[in-house]
Parts: sequence; C-alpha cells; structure tokens
Amino acid sequence: MSEAATQAPLPPSPPAAGAAALPAGCVQQVPPAGAGRETRWVLVTVALVLALSGTVAVWQRHMQTEMALQAHQIDLATGLTAAEQGIYTDLQAVHDEWRAEGRPLPPPAPDVWASDGWPPFEQDLAAQRRGARQWRVVQAEGRYAYLGEPNEAQSSGPGEQGGQAARLMLWRLPAAQDAEARFDVWLRTASGPARAAEALPGLHDDDLAAHGWRQVAAHLDDVKPKDKH
Repeated sequence: MSEAATQAPLPPSPPAAGAAALPAGCVQQVPPAGAGRETRWVLVTVALVLALSGTVAVWQRHMQTEMALQAHQIDLATGLTAAEQGIYTDLQAVHDEWRAEGRPLPPPAPDVWASDGWPPFEQDLAAQRRGARQWRVVQAEGRYAYLGEPNEAQSSGPGEQGGQAARLMLWRLPAAQDAEARFDVWLRTASGPARAAEALPGLHDDDLAAHGWRQVAAHLDDVKPKDKH
C-alpha cells in the first residue's frame, strides 16, 4: 500500500482561545472597536452646534428689538443711499490710512488726499457717479471735520437714488488719536447757496442735531436701549 493511502487525515485545528465555536453555516461579524461611542459623540457635537447657533440668532434679534435709534440718528444700512454708503466706506479707508501713518491734527487738506488718489476726495469717475462733492476742512472748539458740499445741480435736482437730492456730508474726526477713537458721519439736506455756513454752527452733537444734521449710526454702541416704559 502506498504512503499517501496509509496517511491518516489531520484533525481540525482547535478554536482560538476566547473564541466561541459557531454552528456550521454561520458567519460572525466583528464591529469596529468604539464605533457606537464615536457616533454618539458626533451626534452630541452636532446638537451643541445647532443649539449654539440658535441661541446666537435669538440673541441678535433680541438686541435689535431692545435697541433704538435716537431722534437725530439714521441707520447706516437703511438711512443712506448706495452712493452715500460707498462714500462712508471710502472715508473709513482714508481714516485707517491716516491713523496708521500717525498723522497729527490738524488733518491734511482734501487736496493732499486727492493727490494720493484717495476717494472720495479724488474727483474720478467713481466720485462722479456717487455725486461729486467739494470738500474742505472745518474746525470748531478743538474738533476737526471734512465738510463735503454737493454741487448746485446735485443739491437741487433729483439724485441717482430714487430722486433724492444729494445731501451735505460732514466727516467728523475723533477728538484724539488713540486706538479706540472712531470718526462719525453726519448728513443734512442741502438748502440754497449759503446752506453750509448756516447749517454748521459747531461740531458738537447738540449743535449739529439742533440744526438738522443726522448722525449715521454705524456701530451698536451708537444707539441706546429702548425705553421700557
């Protein structure tokens, strides 16, 4: 008899330690370690993000409800035309440049900014579309400002924004040059050739408000809480 015929079959290998024997035809599935725990943490994180977003949205609506413009203020987003908003943005850029260079008071003449190519002082095509103004520096009681007067055609005729005539614009600089100082902008409807001289008795809030100037509220701390009574 041959050697292959006489060799006995080998017994099956015993199951590994700790492994249970499975009935014939069954398949064992081994889940990845910690999969359920990781899924729960992801769901908890998503829920926290959604809750935080909802809280912020509710808080913002609450703050908008609780704050009110003063009688002499107008909102930057809703009270200005698109052209005036563009000029406000230009003035913000000029102020940032002026503060970065540490320029002292008194401020430079408008011609200096125009020669450096800074709108709205440079009378380029963009300035013409927004309503060209003649700018000059004014000073009163230690405060400085740039007064922008629209030309006669713009102040008396219909403007580019729904027929509204161009308004006088006063860019009032901060009293001191420090990190927290901000400028503000005031607007007033033009009225005749002597409009600027008559409408600008001083640069304090009370003087401007008493002569029809409207302060542009561009920051949250520019407005005050609504009266609870």
